[in-house]
Amino acid sequence: MGSIGSPETPRQKMIMLMYLVLTAMLALNVDKKVLDAFALVNQGFMSTIQNFTNKNQSVYAQFSKAALENQVKAGELNRKVTRIKQHSDSIYNYIAKLKKMIVERADGPDGSVDDIKLKEDLNASAELMIAMNNGKRLKESIDLYRDSLLTIFNPRDSAQIASIKKSLDTTAPLSPEGIRPTWENSKFEGYPLIAVITLMSKMQSDIRNSESDAINYLYSQISAKDFKFNKLKAQVIPKSSYILQGETYEAKVFISAIDTTAVPEIIVNESKLSINPGENEGTYSVVTSKEGVFPVKGFINYKSPGSNVVRYPFEEKYEVVKPSATVSPTKMNVLYSSLPNPVSISVPGFSSKDILVDMTNGRIEKTADGFLAYPEKVGVNAIITVKVTSENKVVKTIASTSFRVKRVPNPTAKVAGKSGDDISKSDLMAELGVFAEMGDDFDFDLKFNILSFDVSNPSVGGYESKASTTGARFSQQQKDIFKGLSKGSRVIIENIIAKGPDGFTRTLNKIVFKII
Repeated sequence: MGSIGSPETPRQKMIMLMYLVLTAMLALNVDKKVLDAFALVNQGFMSTIQNFTNKNQSVYAQFSKAALENQVKAGELNRKVTRIKQHSDSIYNYIAKLKKMIVERADGPDGSVDDIKLKEDLNASAELMIAMNNGKRLKESIDLYRDSLLTIFNPRDSAQIASIKKSLDTTAPLSPEGIRPTWENSKFEGYPLIAVITLMSKMQSDIRNSESDAINYLYSQISAKDFKFNKLKAQVIPKSSYILQGETYEAKVFISAIDTTAVPEIIVNESKLSINPGENEGTYSVVTSKEGVFPVKGFINYKSPGSNVVRYPFEEKYEVVKPSATVSPTKMNVLYSSLPNPVSISVPGFSSKDILVDMTNGRIEKTADGFLAYPEKVGVNAIITVKVTSENKVVKTIASTSFRVKRVPNPTAKVAGKSGDDISKSDLMAELGVFAEMGDDFDFDLKFNILSFDVSNPSVGGYESKASTTGARFSQQQKDIFKGLSKGSRVIIENIIAKGPDGFTRTLNKIVFKII
């Protein structure tokens, strides 16, 4: 596929020749009619620029189309020409801004590049472009742009390379005295305002001309044969086939391989889809209103290389269900304060990564095995709310479930596995201390530490002996009380203080044994 641009036209050559002649006449101090002639030359440059812009835009459109039709073959080239366009527009607009600044410096804030009053002004351009260093910055920008364009050419393409270098040359010419001034001095010092503006329009024309050379060179690297396919298949890609009632089912319907010149016709459930801008595909969407399984079927009409229309049928389905969520603690039907309460949460049709959960009166965190709820205030209900996400956005609140929050119940204080009743003296003497055990109906595996307790031996008329200890083990003084017990006597273990995993201390049950 060859270049779709065009070489320099005779009209463009004529404009360039007029510019050179007028510049020479200015050097001879020809009257102001020459200044008006420069304005005409400037208009000619602007007309040429518009022609280049239109032609370049056509090439960009062809690249976009080629990239859409075959991303593998044309995608990288399209990205490359997009960068060229951005760079070209940037330096073109920069020159336009400088032109405006120069004219306004001469004619005032209301000055217009299209209607210059002081065409003969010799100071504005020199002050702005030389004294204020804008000319130096412009040269650097042109150099950078030129070097960037040259990187796309094969070294063997000497003609294109030479053309770019000539159009964007920033070498200052030698003066009659054999002195080479700076580029900015050679362009902006000693020339009337209209001549400088015309020169800068020529720079803009050179930018568009070089842009055209570069993108046409890249376009010539795309071959029409790259876009021939031998296998076509109609496809439907839904965002999800499992839809909540009231939500929207959405699917992309397209042909998996396309021709460069053909745009498909897509029919879904007897309705024609609009083709998405810049894509050879349509988007089918329908708001769901009831539960059930629904079909998505139709066909894609596609024009073959021989201009025959080929039909590719397809058929899919999606399921609509009512929003629901299961939220239940895995241990009990309440949540216990200050404990990690395991909670099972599931939403039919959604994976765990698409489920968001939050909780009032505490916090809830996700683990590898589910969720752990940490309620705080006893007596205040904790509400667990479940939401689902799609493409990292919250799309719906599925359910909110309220749970009572209770304090962890007291364990039962025991000795020898008993909380009272009859015990032999030898069994009591064999025990090490007091232990706290949760009831069989409490599923959490909790450990309470015994902090202190009292042992006493009551007798008629009062207490015969009493001993206290810290910790869970019997003290020697308490064991001595056990030694003095006789058959039928009683021993009382009371004031049992224990501390649980929730950090609270509590007084446990009294243990009363009768010696047998």
